[in-house]
Amino acid sequence: MMNLFDQYQQKQVKDMTVGDRVRNAFKILSLNKRTKKNGDSFLALELMDKTGNIQGKIWEKVETYAPMIQAGEIYRINGSITEFMNKIEIKVESVEPVSEDDREINRADFEETPPFDVEKTFQEMMETLNSSITNPFLVQLIHHFSDRYGDPFKGHYGALKIHHAYAGGLLEHTLSVIKLAISVSDFYGLDKEIMVIGALFHDMGKLLEYTRTPTVEITGEGGLIGHIVLSNQIFLEIKKQIKDFPSDLSLKIQHLIVSHHGEREFGSPEVPKTPEAFALHIIDLLDSKLKIFQDTIQQTDVERLFSEYNRVLGRRIYNPKKEDE
Repeated sequence: MMNLFDQYQQKQVKDMTVGDRVRNAFKILSLNKRTKKNGDSFLALELMDKTGNIQGKIWEKVETYAPMIQAGEIYRINGSITEFMNKIEIKVESVEPVSEDDREINRADFEETPPFDVEKTFQEMMETLNSSITNPFLVQLIHHFSDRYGDPFKGHYGALKIHHAYAGGLLEHTLSVIKLAISVSDFYGLDKEIMVIGALFHDMGKLLEYTRTPTVEITGEGGLIGHIVLSNQIFLEIKKQIKDFPSDLSLKIQHLIVSHHGEREFGSPEVPKTPEAFALHIIDLLDSKLKIFQDTIQQTDVERLFSEYNRVLGRRIYNPKKEDE
């Protein structure tokens, strides 16, 4: 006699295709109760295994599952793979809790790891900083940063959703902005050292804006103050440890930090009023937008000439993979 679960397959996210029926263990990254057009509720889940993330929807027994499922925990999920807006997702049919002593589950498989060698990348960033900075006060600033924030900085998210939204994203984005700051300052004859320090600290507040345990979510400080102000606070905290740090140098660096979003409507307390601040804003914008372009192209099926409409960029993205094919 066929077991009820014989029709289901154990498949990892990267191997799932439309029509598959799956019975897999997933970590719940987020859980949101939403309302359909007819007024009925459904649950939207973000799920992950060691190969990637996938969305899930629970359409039935919502009031049963809603109080049972906790973000950050692992569950066995049975369902079928469907497609919505050209992305696969799981139509969830049942959810089973996983006990702490379940020998079939290796909980290390559900801990997100950066998609690159963070130690090597962090070392590259520190070497780039040290080779670009000669001002003794800024040299001390770099060392204090490394000692105080180096470890959490390595694996932190660069954003919740829009760009660099993964473990190690903050490090990857910051290193890119630092490298671009060096090139731009050399080309235009700008003050390279304060631009590099501004690049290092511009998103530092994201260490306090998001928490990664039990799942990635915004903190009270992040929601009420925001990463720009928090970045400036971290800079001031470290600066206090350096005797006789020049006040004019501090002011210039703070201006780079608080103006890096470019406009007040985008969250900057002040707009860029120096060439270095304006350049840092453009560099930050360039790296973040191009990352969205890259991610969108990567996620677009090779058969499609253009991506789905990207609301952040306000356009569909041309897919060079189709041309290569």
